[in-house]
Amino acid sequence: MKQVVKKKAVKEKPKKKLKRPSARNTKHHLPGTSKLEERFATDFLDKLGVKYYYQVEAEDIGRWYDFYLPNHKLIIEVDGSWYHSDPRLVKEEDMNPMQKRNKRIDELKDKWALMHGIPILRIWEKDINESPEKVLKMLKERLYIQDKNNLITENKNKRHINKIK
Repeated sequence: MKQVVKKKAVKEKPKKKLKRPSARNTKHHLPGTSKLEERFATDFLDKLGVKYYYQVEAEDIGRWYDFYLPNHKLIIEVDGSWYHSDPRLVKEEDMNPMQKRNKRIDELKDKWALMHGIPILRIWEKDINESPEKVLKMLKERLYIQDKNNLITENKNKRHINKIK
């Protein structure tokens, strides 16, 4: 005699664009993390006081992005100079198979972000190591963050709209 098994109805969850497994100030022990990414988070994003998610997955393509800034709707990728073949250091014809594969993956990630209307900002390891002040300045400009001193002098130098006649 066969036993009748009742099946429960399963509700399907709508797919999200980005899956955010960890938030700011959490331990960074996810697969694919690097010391460079952790250092970037503490030296730049934490210093600027920016809210971000670390290691965010694009489930559609099964790939991970380094940082997602929800308030700015921006993805930041921190790329190692050798691993991602910085064009200033590695010529196209000198790339090994792993570097070529990583380049194709980076192009796929760029296309996915573009299709979903999320700007992506790529920052090279060489820039982080050799000119961190330029990286910090570029991030401030991109995220519209001003120093308090600059804001005060900027407002001080503006002409007054209401003049006494």
